[in-house]
Amino acid sequence: MSQPKYIQVMDFLREDIAGRDPHTPILSEREISQRLDISRMTVRKAIEELCRQGVLYRGGNRGTFVARRPASVTVSGSAPRQERQRVLFLDSVYESANVRDVQKAFGLEDHQRLFRMVRLILDDDLPLRVEEIYALPEVAMDKGLNELESFFQLDQIRSSGQSRWDLHAALIPPKYSRLLEVRQGTPVICRREQIRSSDGSLFLYINTWLHPDNVRITSSTMPFAAPVHP
Repeated sequence: MSQPKYIQVMDFLREDIAGRDPHTPILSEREISQRLDISRMTVRKAIEELCRQGVLYRGGNRGTFVARRPASVTVSGSAPRQERQRVLFLDSVYESANVRDVQKAFGLEDHQRLFRMVRLILDDDLPLRVEEIYALPEVAMDKGLNELESFFQLDQIRSSGQSRWDLHAALIPPKYSRLLEVRQGTPVICRREQIRSSDGSLFLYINTWLHPDNVRITSSTMPFAAPVHP
């Protein structure tokens, strides 16, 4: 019995990209279709499957590229060694519908401020996720940017506290679509996490917007349906 045609396309692409450097473009759907005399719909199915496997990734409107490796999100939050971060901005927020749930989780009123760090996590130049990290203002007092970057090392914080998180489908916020190199309105997975200190008090609240092609979930934990209030 012959292989399905999209499997043949996948095999062709694996051979074609063998030895190529990460982030180099592959042939266009039209070129592959013409070479193999296979419909573009079949070619597209093969490319989507290779993206799902982490062999390729889509770069927004720029085309499809060779992936360095499939990235992962684990329950412990451990990060691959190649990951690096770019802090986008630091600010304080309050009286915003976007942060009201976070204020409630901390037990704050609308007029009480939260400290926020927003950063982009990359694997080389490949965007993986955007993290919004919220904390009480006092945790950030008298700290410079370099200190804050080292202070919010989530692996260390998770290991010394308690982390609970859930995953939910969402549309990428317009302000993050360019950073993740996806179109506005692209469906993505958002991870909401609460990290609590040993005494049970909420220490950090994190919203993480995951790139739809460059990140895959490799482990799970018991999800929670709503924030747990102190």
